[in-house]
Amino acid sequence: VQMKSLDFIFEDSGLNLCNFVSDQLRLTQVLINLISNAIKFTRKGEIHVIITRQGNKYQIGVKDTGVGIKESDRAKLFKEFGMLGAEEYNNLNNHGIGLGLMISDSIVKCLGSSGISCESEYGVGSFFYFDLPAVEDSADQDRSKESSGLQELQITQLKRTIEPEKRCECQRVLLVDDNEYNLLVLRRMLQKRSFEVIEACDGEDGLIKLQSSNDQYPPCSNDLCRRVNLILSDLNMPRRDGFDLIKDVRGLQTIQNTIPIVLVSAFDRQEDIMTGFKLGMDDMLYKPVKEEQIDAVLSQYLSYIKPNK
Repeated sequence: VQMKSLDFIFEDSGLNLCNFVSDQLRLTQVLINLISNAIKFTRKGEIHVIITRQGNKYQIGVKDTGVGIKESDRAKLFKEFGMLGAEEYNNLNNHGIGLGLMISDSIVKCLGSSGISCESEYGVGSFFYFDLPAVEDSADQDRSKESSGLQELQITQLKRTIEPEKRCECQRVLLVDDNEYNLLVLRRMLQKRSFEVIEACDGEDGLIKLQSSNDQYPPCSNDLCRRVNLILSDLNMPRRDGFDLIKDVRGLQTIQNTIPIVLVSAFDRQEDIMTGFKLGMDDMLYKPVKEEQIDAVLSQYLSYIKPNK
């Protein structure tokens, strides 16, 4: 916002207090994604974060004065890494809209929303918003927690969030998959981007390889060195699968329990997304994995910058 000299405005319509039960970590993730997209597609003007009360729901949204979206491109918004058709969009963000919007839509649905909606006028700007059910008192809050099945945000989830400037400098990724061809494809993508790769055949082998990396590789200059800075793991594997690996890594009593974990699945199932997030997954990709997906993941979690062609 500061680099583009954009105005950032928060509007709460005079609300003194907003009562709703949610997962703070995931709600923050959704808002960061919507705000980031607004900044990417706005050259000048304003970014608004707007909260309003509408009956028994709150509406939370992000509005910008960016390039807007053509009607013909709206169907691509909630598809994984859809590239918008207009050349102007691609000039602003040549990585596409990313997996974030599709994942964010799944997250808010898990949080009790009807999903993310979009209003946009090409050349004027866009407004992305979603609703969350309001609760009126403590008794309602207790009932809402029971009915939604949402877990309290645990302190371990907060501890694994590391600011970009504190990330270690190791360019090393752990790949976990029982299919040798999948390993080959992902390894070539990562090595092409100058990342070192450690390979494992399932969740059990992945945990062993991760823990042994402490002895196998010297630490970088950062005190928070983790040796491995990203885990890309298949979901369905024999012995211990991707969910098991997440539980094992998040249960470690070392700095390695903060490593971002991205699962790769052949199926687009909302229940898998919800289970993964509750266990500590950071994102999910879908097969076949594309080059632009890898670029977006590396950019988001490892501050990777795609070289200009």
